[in-house]
Amino acid sequence: MPLSANPKRARVPAWIPLGIALAGFLWLLTSLSRDAQGRGVASVDASCYRLHSGAQWVSEAWRNRIERVLVRAGRIPAGDREAIGELARDLAQLSFVAEVGEPEVIWPDGLSLPIRLREPVACVGVGEDFLPVAVDGTVLAGYSYAPHEAYGGWLPVLGPAGIVYETMNPLQPGDVLDDPRHVDALAVAASMNQYLGTTDRRALGRVLIDASRKLGPDSLPGGVRLDLEGARRILFGRPPGGDFPGELRERDKWENVSEGLARLAAGEAWEVFDVRWDVPDQARRDDSLGED
Repeated sequence: MPLSANPKRARVPAWIPLGIALAGFLWLLTSLSRDAQGRGVASVDASCYRLHSGAQWVSEAWRNRIERVLVRAGRIPAGDREAIGELARDLAQLSFVAEVGEPEVIWPDGLSLPIRLREPVACVGVGEDFLPVAVDGTVLAGYSYAPHEAYGGWLPVLGPAGIVYETMNPLQPGDVLDDPRHVDALAVAASMNQYLGTTDRRALGRVLIDASRKLGPDSLPGGVRLDLEGARRILFGRPPGGDFPGELRERDKWENVSEGLARLAAGEAWEVFDVRWDVPDQARRDDSLGED
């Protein structure tokens, strides 16, 4: 987040656009107003800022939390490296901030500070609310009464349903998921984010990823399933990331999901769709929807 009194003079480090191109990183550019204290000592007012972002999705709660840090910092002498470093450390403590770049003072009254934000790929239930989750398992700030809308659809919910009620310590922003059921479901969510297009994500609707079973309804390895609205279910198989000889590739599974969604759009009202094999098809309702 470059803090800068003069946006035209702010210089963005060369590694920022590279990070955006390769990893979808989010970089904020904050321009602070001009001011000068007594005897010509320049300062920047962190409460006066603009946020510029090319990210696909940024929670309004994140913007609010960034604003609180900036307002709390107030006026910072441009030459006070300790105060500038404290501002950078405060921003780095935010759950959705993955990395803070090197501050750069732009005299007489500007400050450039790039920030890389975590990208949410799923959400997790916390009580009756939901929090977004990054691909590395970090729980991010931004409570919502419903699954978060992002990237043209909804972020998938990491199941199984009711998992948050099995612990005396509810998840909080900044926690890192370590329950194997959450970890495996997150791998599926990350894969979906990579391979499923915007149109299909919208058609998929709200989805819960349940990775709590090792076996499918046919007793074969791989019990991950996607529970959709309308009491529909997709049998996905094993979670991505393992070395399973003969396992269908992630990309192929999501192509099968896309085919199932196309069949729905064409009027084929399936209830269970099996994408584990080369040729996807409907499965028996009694074999999957009834085994809860």
